[in-house]
Amino acid sequence: MELFVVNRHNEEPESKGTEVDEEQEKLKKTLQRIEKNKKLRSKQKERDKKLKETIQRTTKLRQAKRELKAKIVVVPKDDNKEFLDHNIEVDEANNAGTTEENTAKNRKNKKRKLDSNNVEGFTILGVDNFAKKNKVKRVLPKWLANPTIISVNLQKLETKVSDMKVLDKSLRKLLKAKGILNFFPVQVEVIPWLLESNRHSDIMFPRDVCISAPTGSGKTLAFVLPLIQVIKKHHIKKIRALVILPTRDLAVQVFTTFKTYSEGTNIDICLITGQNSFEAEQRQLVYKNAAFGYVTKVDILVCTAGRLIDHLKATEGFDLQHLEFLVIDEADRVLESVQNDWLYHLEKHIYPDGSTRILNQITLQKRRPPQKLLFSATLSQDPEKLQQLNLFQPKLFTSVVENNGELSKENLVTVDKFIGKYTTPKELTERYIQTSVDLKPLVLYKFINQEKLRKILVFTHSVESAHRLAILLTALFKEELKVQDISSHLQLKQRKELITKFSEGQIDILISTDALARGIDLPGVQCVISYSAPKYLKAYIHRAGRTARAGEQGIAITMLHSSQLPKFQALLKQAEKSNVEEIKISEEDLEPLGDQYKESLDKLRNTVEKEEKTGLKKIKAAKKFKKNIKSYNAMKINSNGAEKGTP
Repeated sequence: MELFVVNRHNEEPESKGTEVDEEQEKLKKTLQRIEKNKKLRSKQKERDKKLKETIQRTTKLRQAKRELKAKIVVVPKDDNKEFLDHNIEVDEANNAGTTEENTAKNRKNKKRKLDSNNVEGFTILGVDNFAKKNKVKRVLPKWLANPTIISVNLQKLETKVSDMKVLDKSLRKLLKAKGILNFFPVQVEVIPWLLESNRHSDIMFPRDVCISAPTGSGKTLAFVLPLIQVIKKHHIKKIRALVILPTRDLAVQVFTTFKTYSEGTNIDICLITGQNSFEAEQRQLVYKNAAFGYVTKVDILVCTAGRLIDHLKATEGFDLQHLEFLVIDEADRVLESVQNDWLYHLEKHIYPDGSTRILNQITLQKRRPPQKLLFSATLSQDPEKLQQLNLFQPKLFTSVVENNGELSKENLVTVDKFIGKYTTPKELTERYIQTSVDLKPLVLYKFINQEKLRKILVFTHSVESAHRLAILLTALFKEELKVQDISSHLQLKQRKELITKFSEGQIDILISTDALARGIDLPGVQCVISYSAPKYLKAYIHRAGRTARAGEQGIAITMLHSSQLPKFQALLKQAEKSNVEEIKISEEDLEPLGDQYKESLDKLRNTVEKEEKTGLKKIKAAKKFKKNIKSYNAMKINSNGAEKGTP
């Protein structure tokens, strides 16, 4: 026992000495590592400093190179080879001894930087990476990047109707009878092209066409006239052309245009939008013959997408196998519609065997696929969206407007940056008014009176807002101006009556939702006012497009409160519009109208309360009527049962 104690006490000092040595060794190594890291960091700072200096020198050299290139005029290679060789020599002389050195230095610096960023397995935080990333350039399909440019100058029309000899004489006479003496630029470009592409359509399939031009530039006649001329040569009734539109009102307008210019021909045009009963529309489309079965009664069918699918699914004998033209007007809006997946069902009906357009071309089948014609003021340039249409060797016609309203031929080389930009007519003046929410109706009233405007189209965000604004403006203007609201809640007949009265000048201010924002032709609109700020650029373009049509002057006003101004300015920047100025109406100018505004607000409140009470009474009356009908039917059933049960 004593030996154990002696041994234990003898070993203790030796153990403590060993531990102290180990700790001192570890501390020494740690200090060495810290010192090493300090040196590495100082070296890294020196390298970063040198790298920054190198980058600055390289940037200056590149800037000088760009300035030199900007001074050099680019000449076609085949025309002046010596001039191009001289340019190359100038570049080499300016960059000699600098470009290769800088490139080598940059590579070494990058490599050193990457190596120094990793110290014994740890990444040093806070080290800036100055490696410049390459910008991703958008690459468009060839047909989108190389469009045919259409002028937007509607003041100087150079092509007379009598000069377009490719158009039938009968159609030219009709145009003159309707007072049309000159063609618009979009018609001058598109009509001859479509007629020429269909001249040998039995041998070579015609290319599909996309037309993007401002509202009111004459796009409807650009497809109506060629279709009538091509289709009137057929004597057997088959649906040769299908025209799809996003709304009923626009479908009615296009149908009327077809009817007008098909006078004196044997062409039958049909309109199906759901306005009539489904059975009535079926009778318009087909009839059953005892000998031949179902026979088509129509040459050109104008429709909305949803109603078309209803007939594809449920109408026996409805045949699109002989379709030659598929026209999609307001194409971006129609393509966004997902009603029953109309495009899928249409393709399935046209190609029941599952073949595609390309397959038909390869196998040289006799039946030609329909030529697709897409029209819009805001046509999408997204290849992915357009791909779903399965376009065949498409051709693009587009309008291009620079900030000064003109397109110089020197700028055609950079036209790709304009593709897909939304254009508005040159004759359109665009302005905005900034105001508070409370004073917005009064500012609108003041502006209309101040400018002495008539024939004004006002857009709001909802049916309720349109109705209430109409009541308030009626109270403000009293007998001075006639104000009316219009919406999709009204029957088509009622909407047509209101539009007719507005066009004839019986209504001065027409207040609407975006139901009237697309395609509808309202002659003589002096001013379009966006009372509710547009959420999207497309909405703004189509609203503004209701005025300044067919070469006439027009004004587009947008009313904004302070929080909406940045978003609106972003929309304008997206459309590359820099000439939209503010119209200022101060609160001092509104002070004399204070009492009148209060009276009008009281009238609005009373009118809305009355309408709500009337609406409740109507609902109660309808419920009571339904209840009486049910009780009457129950009594009738009981009485019939009692009669049958009597001996």
